[in-house]
Amino acid sequence: MDSQAHLDNVEEDSVGRGRLRGFRRTGLFVLAFSSGFAVLTIEIAGARLIAPIFGLSAVPWTAVIGVILGALALGSHYGGRLADSGRVPLSAILVVAALTAAIPVLGGSVPWLARSAFGFIGGAVVSAVVLFAPSVLCLGAVVPYLVQADTESLGSVGRRAGDVSAMATAGSIAGSFATGFLLLPLLPLPVLLGLTSVSLLLLAVLAGWILGGRVRVGLTGVGAMCVGALAWAASRLPADTLHAEQTLYASVAVTEREWADGQRVRELWQNGGTSSAEYVDSGEPAHDYAVRSLEILDPLLEDLESALVLGGAALTLPVALERRNPELTVDVVEIDPVVTDLARRYFAYGRGAHPRIRVVHEDARVFLREEGRRYDVVYLDVFDHLVTVPWTVITEEALGDMASHLEAGGLFMANVLAPTTGPGAPFLRRLLATVETAFDDVRVYAAQPDADPSAIRNLLVVAATDSGALRALPPSEVDVRGEGRPLTDGWAPVEYLQARIFLGGLRWR
Repeated sequence: MDSQAHLDNVEEDSVGRGRLRGFRRTGLFVLAFSSGFAVLTIEIAGARLIAPIFGLSAVPWTAVIGVILGALALGSHYGGRLADSGRVPLSAILVVAALTAAIPVLGGSVPWLARSAFGFIGGAVVSAVVLFAPSVLCLGAVVPYLVQADTESLGSVGRRAGDVSAMATAGSIAGSFATGFLLLPLLPLPVLLGLTSVSLLLLAVLAGWILGGRVRVGLTGVGAMCVGALAWAASRLPADTLHAEQTLYASVAVTEREWADGQRVRELWQNGGTSSAEYVDSGEPAHDYAVRSLEILDPLLEDLESALVLGGAALTLPVALERRNPELTVDVVEIDPVVTDLARRYFAYGRGAHPRIRVVHEDARVFLREEGRRYDVVYLDVFDHLVTVPWTVITEEALGDMASHLEAGGLFMANVLAPTTGPGAPFLRRLLATVETAFDDVRVYAAQPDADPSAIRNLLVVAATDSGALRALPPSEVDVRGEGRPLTDGWAPVEYLQARIFLGGLRWR
C-alpha cells in the first residue's frame, strides 16, 4: 500500500507539474501575442498621429515602417543578450515599454518641431524615432526572452522558437486588423495609445508572475491611472476645433477660425491638408481654387445639365455649382461616409435640401467602372495629403475612364498642387503628358496667377476630347507642357515625383 501511495503521489505531482507547465506556456503565448499586437497598434496609430503634419503618403509610411522594423531588429538583438545574462527581467523591460509608449500622448509637438528642423522627409524619420522607436525597441526584446523561457532542451529549441514567433506574428496580424478596422474609428488617438501603454503595464505584471522579476502592482496601478489621465487630457480638442476623429480612411477635423480678410471660415481637414473651406456667413467657397474653378466654368454654367465630382470632402464645390445653376444634377463620389456626415453637420450642405446632389460612397475607379452615365463636366479633386494625389486616379487608364464618361463637348477639370518650375515641376509635366493621352485639348490655369511659379500653388487642369469645347473659356494662363512617359496602372512613380516637391521644400505660393 505504501508503494502504491507513493506511485500515486508521484503521478499526482507529475500531473500537477504538467498543468503548471501548460499554464506557464499559455502565459508565454499571451505575452507573445500581446506584444505583437501592441507593435502593430503603435505602428498604425503612430502613422495616423503624424498624418496631420506629414500625411499618409509613401514618405511618412516609409519612415514609420522603417523605424519600427529597425527598432524591432535592435530590440531582438539586444534582448537575446539580456535574456542570456539574466540580469534584467522581462517585466522591467515591459515597464519601460509601457512608459515609452506614452511618449506619443505627450509629444504632440514633436512632429512639428522635427519638420521645422529637419524638413519633410527627415522630419518624418526623426518623429518616428522619437515617438515610436523606444517602446518598439523594448517590445522587440520580448520574443528572445520567451524563447529562452520556453526552451527545455536543445532538441526542442527550433520548435519552441517557431511557436513563440508564430504567436507574436499572429498578434501582429490581429493588431493590424483590430487597430485599422475597429480601434482607430472607435477611439481618439491619445486614448488608444494610452490604452496601449496601460496594457503593457499589465503585461509587465503577467511577465513578473510567470518569469520572475518583481512588479509592484499598486505602483503599476497608479502609473496606469496617470497614463489614462494624460491620454484623456491630450484627447481634448483645441479651441478652434469643432470636431476631430479617426476614420477608416483618414485623420479628419473641422475647424473654425478667422482668416486674414477678417471673415470666419470653417474648414475640413483630412490627413493634415485642408480639403474644403467655406465662409461661415454665406457658405460660399473660401479656397482660391474653388473660386477660380467657378470663374472658369461661369461662361458654360447655364448650359450644363450634369456634373461628376470625384472627391466630395465637405461638398462645398457641389453646393456652389448647384446655387449657380439649380437645374444642374451633380453626382459626387466620396469614399469616406464620415466626411459626408461632417459636411451635413458643419457645412452649407447641411443647411437645406439638395435633391439634385447625389453622394455615392465609393472609390473613384470602382465608380467609373460601374457607372454608365455620361456628364457635361468631370471634376477631379482627390488628395492623400497636402500636395499628394493618389496615383490610381491620374494614370492613363483612369483618365481614359473619365474621358469616356463625358458627353460630346464635355470638360474635364482637375485640381492639383504643384510648382511649375524647379525640382518639383516634373510631376506636373508627367501628369499633363498623361492627360494628353485621353484629351485633345489641355489647358492649365492658376488659382493664384501672380504666385511664384517655383512655389506650390493650386493649378487647374482643364481638358476636352473635342478641341472646340474650350473656345468659350479664357486662354491658358500657365505655359507648361506635358513631358515624359505617361503614367499607367503598371508604372506610375507618382509618389517619387511628388517626393521631389517635398525635397525642394514646401514653399507655398
